[in-house]
Amino acid sequence: MKKFFYILLITTSLFISGAFQVFGQDLPMACVGSEESYWVKGFNGHSNFSWRIIDPNNNIVPPSFYTLIGRGDTVQITWDESLIGGVYTFEVTETPDDLGCGTAAPYTQEIVLNTPTINIPFEGVPTTVAVCYPNIAELDPGLFSNYLWQDGSTNRIYYTGESGTYQVKLTDMSQSCSYNEIEATINPLPSVWLGNDTILIGDQSLVLDAYNPTVLTYQWSTSDNLSAITVFSNPQPQTIWVKVTDDKGCSNSDTIRISNADFKNLRIPAAFTPNGDGINDKWYFPAPPKGSQQDLYPYFDEVEVKVYNRWGKLVWESKKNFIAWDGNDLSGKTLPMDSYHYIIKFKVEGQTYMYKGSITIVR
Repeated sequence: MKKFFYILLITTSLFISGAFQVFGQDLPMACVGSEESYWVKGFNGHSNFSWRIIDPNNNIVPPSFYTLIGRGDTVQITWDESLIGGVYTFEVTETPDDLGCGTAAPYTQEIVLNTPTINIPFEGVPTTVAVCYPNIAELDPGLFSNYLWQDGSTNRIYYTGESGTYQVKLTDMSQSCSYNEIEATINPLPSVWLGNDTILIGDQSLVLDAYNPTVLTYQWSTSDNLSAITVFSNPQPQTIWVKVTDDKGCSNSDTIRISNADFKNLRIPAAFTPNGDGINDKWYFPAPPKGSQQDLYPYFDEVEVKVYNRWGKLVWESKKNFIAWDGNDLSGKTLPMDSYHYIIKFKVEGQTYMYKGSITIVR
């Protein structure tokens, strides 16, 4: 993009007409990769001008990087990416061609060339933006005339869901150009886990501990604000949740369902379908309590099951540990579709429970 800047020369003095002041520099800052023109005007309008451009290391920039137009009153510079960043000095010398006043002493003027690695960033641009996962960070440098992000986007606001440092090339309303970096931080949510859904037996209680060293506040469904609470058995299922907020302002939550087991009134499934389709192929007992998906048989201390056919013959049994019945007899042969009778005995916390009923094999 070409930009044109005036340098007005009166006798032996150079100054900028209406120039924007940037960090003590008269000329607007430039960025590598741009092509810009600067020109001067002598006292009588018939002068010749010579230019010398000096880089930040006091090396003379070769004329291959710029072109003089007309009497040299205009210089067209290609700020090539091979040029280093820093402060460059223009030396402009006027030679009158008809006044016989001789050559004026050179006038110097400085300009800042910014690169992605060496630059004077604009003030007022935010340097960091932090959000909590899974939110998207909005990187907004502010109001400028042009934007060019590191991936080629020219939008004012850059959206990202990944932590990292993002660079944007900015051009302000006075055509000053520089690079700014904005660090995006996607903070993870604080970890919190209350455990798997569970069952309380009798007067059992359960400690729910949500402690996390980074957490500042705890908000429980029970109105508590401690890191841990104690929940007691209740005839009705309980749904307990906690919301935690950490030192980054990020929040997370977890929920646990706590049921009460009444082992005197368990639901024993009345049928199963051992046909190999992967659905209800085995007889698991008892059924989970209503409103819960949790099995109760892991709480059994000892289990004894006997299954008889309609003529009273024992066709299957198991002792001590829970075993789901697959519909085969004691020798492993497939039993026909029919109704069978069962006797189930098991212990929980030293107390014995017994159930009798019928189970149907459906094929």
